[in-house]
Amino acid sequence: MSQNRLEELLKKKGIGPEGSKTLKIDELNEIEYLFQDDTLSLTTKATILTALLMLPPSEIESTWLMNFKNKYTKILPRELFVFIETEIATSLFEKYLIQTIKHIHLSYTEASEAMELLLCDDSIPEFQKGAFLEAQRLKRESFEENKAFFDVLWKHTDRIESTLPILFDISDNYDGFNRYHNFAPFFAAAIASCGYPCIIYSIDSVAPKFGITSHKIIRACNGKADKSIEATLKHVSNPKIAWGYIDQSIFHPLLYKLKTIRKEMVKRPFLATFEKMMQPIQAIHGNHLLTGYTHAHYRKEVAEQLQSQNKVAAALVIKGIEGSSCPPLNRETIKVTVTKEGISDETIHASEFIDTVVNQLPSKNIEIQESVKLGLDALDGVENEAYHQIVYYTIMAISGFGFESKESVSKKIKSHLKNGIVLEHFKCGLV
Repeated sequence: MSQNRLEELLKKKGIGPEGSKTLKIDELNEIEYLFQDDTLSLTTKATILTALLMLPPSEIESTWLMNFKNKYTKILPRELFVFIETEIATSLFEKYLIQTIKHIHLSYTEASEAMELLLCDDSIPEFQKGAFLEAQRLKRESFEENKAFFDVLWKHTDRIESTLPILFDISDNYDGFNRYHNFAPFFAAAIASCGYPCIIYSIDSVAPKFGITSHKIIRACNGKADKSIEATLKHVSNPKIAWGYIDQSIFHPLLYKLKTIRKEMVKRPFLATFEKMMQPIQAIHGNHLLTGYTHAHYRKEVAEQLQSQNKVAAALVIKGIEGSSCPPLNRETIKVTVTKEGISDETIHASEFIDTVVNQLPSKNIEIQESVKLGLDALDGVENEAYHQIVYYTIMAISGFGFESKESVSKKIKSHLKNGIVLEHFKCGLV
């Protein structure tokens, strides 16, 4: 229970500059007590300490911090002294961590070195890695830092550069959905049925949401979620299938092994922004990427990073459901289009793509079997929420990249859903 309580306090304080709440004096005193409990995660302790040191304090927090710094040696585990006595930092990673806690941006070279150490050096304590991820989040990563982080993650991705001329790439957050249904595998099969190979990927489960992922959907449909990159490429290259799934554990084991750190630091790190863009199978000129964002800051950051990296053919960045690329059915949203020529954004609404009004509401009790049933029923031609979401998404994706008109895609995908063509693609892609 004490670990859960420490995580609750971290969630309250450690969200970020806009979302964090101030702590009351009894909560701050409780944190002092929890710092002294040797059974609790050092990563969680380091993360909440980082948040307390970095975020603007209230008057109560400021007074508490001043008193805390006068007696920290009696409260903190010795490993965390360096967060206060910053001059004792000796290792290169410690120095980059302290620099970040002080709100000083790393250069491209420094950020690259820090990311290499975080990914590859098992001698660096997990609590330092967690604190670094939290510190970068709270400081807000600079463009050069994000570029370096992306480059290092890309470098360590197992990847096949295929001969496919076009490959759609659904790149949604790996922590999944817990308020809306996740239909990404059904989107992939629908796009594939229209003649455009499509790839998706995710993970079994990861913080902070531990939600319904594509991995879980595929498992629930009795599909294989552990195929090799080579086996998936064969599926994607076969016109009768033309879609596939690759698990992060297969194409990026270094990232996959950070799951425990991400759980114990509680909040979403910058890893979540870029891990979904690694293109383990890549078309000749890069993939046509579909990704999403939640916070307005990342609308510009993601688009500009993708254009700067020059690793995609084009991208659609959607302010979608739960930060995904899936646009909501019942309200307007933003679609940012990224090409080599530039970045443009526009407002879109479901009424521009489908004729039906859908009252799509969030739920606190999303069940995977319900998501699967809705998806499979839609592939059987039932005009439920999943059906309309699949039609909307497919039209948005194919027409958004300029391959066909909305009218052309609409006619095709509705026919394919009614005639069982999407269902056949979906079933073949599971094995």
